[in-house]
Parts: sequence; structure tokens; C-alpha cells
Amino acid sequence: MKILILLILLFIIYSLGLAMYHLIREKGQGINTVRFLTVRIIVSLFLFALIMVAIKMGWIQPHGIFMQPIKP
Repeated sequence: MKILILLILLFIIYSLGLAMYHLIREKGQGINTVRFLTVRIIVSLFLFALIMVAIKMGWIQPHGIFMQPIKP
């Protein structure tokens, strides 16, 4: 599961890079920039939903400073 999340994050970065490339190359006039940014947003939302489902199903365990119990 962690590898899948990492691959999706890499794809998001790749899509962002392609959007930047087309923005520079077409001077902001092309449709490719909008298309790649739209793909990045959709994949980011999918990744967020996937992480929420994975936590709920117990496939991954959240940990870290934010998951510590609050002491009275």
C-alpha cells in the first residue's frame, strides 16, 4: 500500500512538471497546461480518498506526534 501511495505521489509531481513545461513552452495560451493541472487535482483527490479508506480499513496505521493521546 505504501508503494502505491508513493507511485501516485510521483505521478502527481510528474503531472505538475508537465503542466509547468507546457505553461512555459506555450506561454500560457495552450490547453495542455489546464489539462495536466486538472489531472493533478483529480489524482490528488483520489489519493486523499485512498488514504482515508486505507486508514479506516486498517491497511495503514497513522503514527507520529499528532496521534499521541492528550494527557490531562
